[in-house]
Order: sequence, then structure tokens, then C-alpha cells
Amino acid sequence: MSTDPLLDEAKLGTVLGRRLRERRSELGKTLTEIARTVDMSPGYLSTIETGASVPSLPVLARLAHALDISLAETLRTSSSTHVSRGSITDDPGTRLLVPDNSQLEIACQSADAGQTGEAPVTLGNGDVFVYLHQGSLQITVDDELFELGPGDALHGDRPRQISWRATGPEPVLALWTTASTRTLPRS
Repeated sequence: MSTDPLLDEAKLGTVLGRRLRERRSELGKTLTEIARTVDMSPGYLSTIETGASVPSLPVLARLAHALDISLAETLRTSSSTHVSRGSITDDPGTRLLVPDNSQLEIACQSADAGQTGEAPVTLGNGDVFVYLHQGSLQITVDDELFELGPGDALHGDRPRQISWRATGPEPVLALWTTASTRTLPRS
């Protein structure tokens, strides 16, 4: 999610309007239904959605609540849906599987048996999730050792340190996920 702190009022209206209309459509709600929920006229909501009006903070908060999104989400300046083309392969190394502007870091990791290393995602920004697709993997999270086999997943609650070791005879293929903005090589 990216936001621009220097948005002028016209651009802010356009950004807010687009996000609110996008979310209302995702929920399958009509303009009239949402306007009724937040106690405003459908005409005023329409001017907000078209960017002609910028709502006050209390009105925006009521709209965000009715649309079940955060206030921060209403200010998203990029589309909320992205397709990142590529594939999960056992080519050696680590590849980022999300667009550059994503706040989510998803890395595909491939390693040969016996290889070791540190977490291929940035630590310190939140929880870390690891899904092992192939091979065997020992993961040490803050000095606690975990053994993963194909189909296993590990969730680390805000870990400070993660290291791994590929065990067993076949290569490891794993997906690592966290909230982050670190840039990794593309696949």
C-alpha cells in the first residue's frame, strides 16, 4: 500500500472516491445502501465517489466502517489487486513473488540439501509465515528448532532471528511471507 503525503485536495478526492467505489462494488452494495447505512444522501455519496467532494474525517470514518475497511485502506493510491506473473520452480536462489509496491513480501526459496542460511525475508516488520512445498527443512526461530516436511507450515510471531538448514536428500522448495518492503531479485 502506498500513500502520498503531498496529495492536493482534488487528487485526494479522486483517490478516496475510487477506493470507496471499488470497495462498495467488491461488497456488491449499491450507492443507496451505503448512503443509508452512514446516514447521508446518495447524491452526496456520489459526489464523494466521483472525487467532486472530499468528506470530513468523521464522514470518512463512517464510510470506512460501513465498507469494512481501515481508514488507511481508503487512502491507497494503487489498485488493491495485482497479478505477478511467474512460477514456483526449484531454480536455485530466492525470488520475490509480489509487485514492488506491495507491503507484503512473499519469497520463493529453493535450496539444495545441506545448504544453510538466514531468513530470505525481512525480519522486524511483523509475523513470518513459511510453507514447505518440497524437501525437509530445519528452521531455528529465536533459538527454538522446528522440523518441517512437505506440506508443513510455520508461523513465527514477530521473530527476531531465523536461520534454516535444508535436510534430507531432495532440494527444498519453500514460500516465505512477511509484511515488508525489501526488494529481492525478480523471477
